[in-house]
Amino acid sequence: MVRSVHGMKEGRVLVVDDEPMVRETLGQVLTDEGYVVDLAIDGETALERVHAARPDAILLDLMMPGMNGRQFLQALREEPAYADVPVMIMTAVHGLEVNRATLGASDVVEKPFNVEELLNKVALAVYRSRESQPSITQPLPAVAAPAVHSAPEKERGVVLLVEHDRSRLQQLDMMLSARGYTVVSMTRALTQLSRLARALRPRAILLDSVSEGVDDVVRELADSSVLEQIPILVFSRTGDARIFGTLEHAADVDLVAFVERQRDRGPSY
Repeated sequence: MVRSVHGMKEGRVLVVDDEPMVRETLGQVLTDEGYVVDLAIDGETALERVHAARPDAILLDLMMPGMNGRQFLQALREEPAYADVPVMIMTAVHGLEVNRATLGASDVVEKPFNVEELLNKVALAVYRSRESQPSITQPLPAVAAPAVHSAPEKERGVVLLVEHDRSRLQQLDMMLSARGYTVVSMTRALTQLSRLARALRPRAILLDSVSEGVDDVVRELADSSVLEQIPILVFSRTGDARIFGTLEHAADVDLVAFVERQRDRGPSY
């Protein structure tokens, strides 16, 4: 996930929902992840938030009193400065995804929320938004980062990371992020991981062998000629044999060293 050396993710997310519980819960989840979060109760308030501080991604409910989600999207897309801001529709209606292009949305998040999937989609949306707007900077803590940590993300690349232990995931995420990598991390291997890999072309993919869904994802990656040039390491904290590259008794420094070696080899595609 996108994180700066301060331990905060470099991203601003706007949550638009008229239900206080949904709005506040999502706000807390995203804040805990390190994002800068703005909240709005309707489309009119959301436009005010957008004009005050351009978000990197928007989570939007369609059914709201006053200016609803559809009206907000129409107004947003009519402004060139915000026409390409990723907007994820939140809905309890299954099958809405087929209409997202008409709506002007970039993705759909179904209720009830799968938190890991939601965070994964937010991380991808924020990454793409910041890649398309490299000159945009978001408010960060007053202490500036040392120049040595300011390597451009495009040079460092993306790392996809699956680690079932959240504390270890956060630690490894921070270690890689401090070296300038954009880390998309999760505690289980989501079904769309291979799709993420196709979209992001990561520098490396690190998979904890005991994380949920890893075996299925490994099989899918093995069958994908598109991904054959991306280094994939299945690691174990204890000792376990897996296909692709394997690393037993893996320490965080070993995993970082693996990623660094891929950087030295140049682009993986």
